Amino acid sequence: MLSATPARARRQSRPIWVRGATLVDPVAGEEGGAKADILVRDGQIAAIGPDATAFGVPDDAETFDASSLIAVPGLVNAHYHSHDALLKGAFDVMSLERWAVRALPRYFPPRSDRELRLRTLIGAAECLRGGITTVQDMLSLWPLTSRQAAIVRDTYRETGLRVVLGLQLADTGPLDTIPYLRDILPVELAGIVAGPPPPPDMPAPVAELERILAELPAGPDDRVTWAVCPSSPERCSHALLARLLEIARAHSVRLFSHVAISRVEAVGARALFEAHGGSPIRYLDSVGALGPDLTLAHGVWLDDDDACLLADSGTRLVMNPISNLKTRNGIAPYRRYAESGVRPGLGCDNCSCSDAQNMFQAMKFSVLLAGIAGRSDDGPGARDSLRAATADGAHALGLETTGRLSPGFKADLTFLDLKDPVYSPLNNATRQMVYGEAGRGVSAVMVDGRFVVRDRKLLTIDEDALADELTELMPAVLRDAGTVFERAARLDPYLSEAEARAWEVDVGMTRMACD
Repeated sequence: MLSATPARARRQSRPIWVRGATLVDPVAGEEGGAKADILVRDGQIAAIGPDATAFGVPDDAETFDASSLIAVPGLVNAHYHSHDALLKGAFDVMSLERWAVRALPRYFPPRSDRELRLRTLIGAAECLRGGITTVQDMLSLWPLTSRQAAIVRDTYRETGLRVVLGLQLADTGPLDTIPYLRDILPVELAGIVAGPPPPPDMPAPVAELERILAELPAGPDDRVTWAVCPSSPERCSHALLARLLEIARAHSVRLFSHVAISRVEAVGARALFEAHGGSPIRYLDSVGALGPDLTLAHGVWLDDDDACLLADSGTRLVMNPISNLKTRNGIAPYRRYAESGVRPGLGCDNCSCSDAQNMFQAMKFSVLLAGIAGRSDDGPGARDSLRAATADGAHALGLETTGRLSPGFKADLTFLDLKDPVYSPLNNATRQMVYGEAGRGVSAVMVDGRFVVRDRKLLTIDEDALADELTELMPAVLRDAGTVFERAARLDPYLSEAEARAWEVDVGMTRMACD
């Protein structure tokens, strides 16, 4: 079994003196050019200045020469799912509804402990190598058990990644959320869209969630923390949603959910939330869910009133431009959210519907898509998207002491190689990072004051051993996936018809570049 050095044993006991880095912090307005020294001590940024003699460096400090590096706040992948990390590249473009019945854990047999560990490791490795220091993993386990939840938690501890680990629950299936599908689907195919029956010994999911939060502390420090994730307003009954709100508040953990992803969902919302004007946001408000402790992912098909309600309530939002394009959902109104007072974070979403945990892609697309969706002569720009990938992403996760290059903040830092051709010549580090970087320039990554990547080498995961284990595991994964894909293909004609009918409905807004 692949092993890694426990995170506590790797923790830096010495202060680190980062010398001569080129700083980029979008909140401070620093777009690159100023060089400074950074003192890291006890997992935090202790001091920053143009010359360390101004604040003093302890005699026992380790020196890290950053004179040829850009230092940027560690990137925050504010919406991610590790459960399909082994399905990257499995799908070409398709609708969200057709993708879901092929990729979600509910349609697969229960997975082995070994597979859970390996997929968590491979996802974390990709994130860290890409300069991501923090993720919000909205994890689906089928079935949900405290044993497997603990495996994922313990694996994350080993990787050094900062994680808000959310456990996702739902009790309402596609027949009740996809408009028209129940009317047109043959009875004999209903079992396919519902998914296989649960194992006979499956624990009651809500009770198991409570057990996990009560009996499994997330970590000895605050680097891995739990969250509660009602899958979406549509996929949770009123009773389940109310219970999950109670549980999250009783255990003082954050709530994460999806909202208004696809146009089909927007049509379905008209009936499901008819009493609330067809708005999932007004429905969430009616049950007392909105507020600073709730973060919603996607928000593509929300109107201006919804945006204002999010802003007024302090509810947080994460946009996922790459997965929204690949699953044909449209373009989230970044500019409208910002103008309403919402500052969205950015995420990479599922490995099988975006295929890359790459925040540089997410930053670039978030800017360029805003130009397609509206006026092209104002924001957002490169600095806005970098802020969305750092400080605003941290804010979306309730991590208010990460995402900045500032004394007192967590020492989560990403270092990019100034010698890479992307930065030569260096005209504007922020713009060159957002529009030109693809992850190739990531040279070092620090989380919680310790290096997890250095000299382009991942220090916390044995990648060769991981590759060998995955080679052994993948034939079984692909066999199961093939069975799932074959079953799902029988649903395609009916899903396509339901989608076509939904597209005939006027929802009062458009989120496509051309309708």
